[in-house]
Amino acid sequence: MQARKTTRTARRTAAMRRKQVNIRLEAALYQTLQAIAGQERRSVPQTALHLLEAGLRQQIGGQVSRDDTPSREIAALAAAGGAFDWLADEPDLYDDTCGEPL
Repeated sequence: MQARKTTRTARRTAAMRRKQVNIRLEAALYQTLQAIAGQERRSVPQTALHLLEAGLRQQIGGQVSRDDTPSREIAALAAAGGAFDWLADEPDLYDDTCGEPL
């Protein structure tokens, strides 16, 4: 009996930490969400959560969560690993005088 009570309490505590949002979407918007989910190999709810979190991060000023690696760190790792070394041998095709004046 004690195990059942502990399990029930654990579920109740977890439910208090996470909240649920139920929304209705236009059919076209849902189809777009399904397509993105398929490309990312995620479920539709996982994709919706991911997009919601990304939009909220952008809305609050681009603050990054602790589990999100900043792009400058990714670029530094790629550069340190030699991923862009081949660019040193490439000719400069464009300079400041190319294109139309602003």
